Amino acid sequence: MKLAVRNTPRVQGVVGHPDIILAQDLHPRVRAIVAHWATMGQQDRLPGRQHLDPRTIPRLLPNVWLVDVERSRALRFRYRLAGTRITRAFSEDPTGRHLDEVHQDFGSNGVARYLEEVVETGLASWRSGKPAFWELHDFTHIERVYLPLAADGETVDMILAFSIFLDRFGVEF
Repeated sequence: MKLAVRNTPRVQGVVGHPDIILAQDLHPRVRAIVAHWATMGQQDRLPGRQHLDPRTIPRLLPNVWLVDVERSRALRFRYRLAGTRITRAFSEDPTGRHLDEVHQDFGSNGVARYLEEVVETGLASWRSGKPAFWELHDFTHIERVYLPLAADGETVDMILAFSIFLDRFGVEF
């Protein structure tokens, strides 16, 4: 089992199988999406988008965003869809646009590396701390998880992402 732990002041993060992620001190809705993802698909294979039924997670949908993985000369990521809380965080809907077009510093702020790691390892990635590119509004804290999806059960072709935004008072956006 591959496990990476990143600890810096006020930032926590792990990469690993669902049991590793679920062992963390997670926001209840982050825990719910990880637990749901862990039950999707077949054992010993990654779930695919075809296993995700939005009707089973209606309360989680506002914080969900799906990212297509494009494999051309280099990995590139495109917003497939963004829940209502995600679009409010951006003050616009990023659906259909590449992350490097929406976020000027995408390649240099670590987010690209986290997504690439999920694609390369097929493992989930959880992080809690200061937002890397959500410097909009008054967010001082974000908790997010990236969950790999693979139509064929092996090659990650989409990432199920989920983000919780908190302001300086700890109030959720």
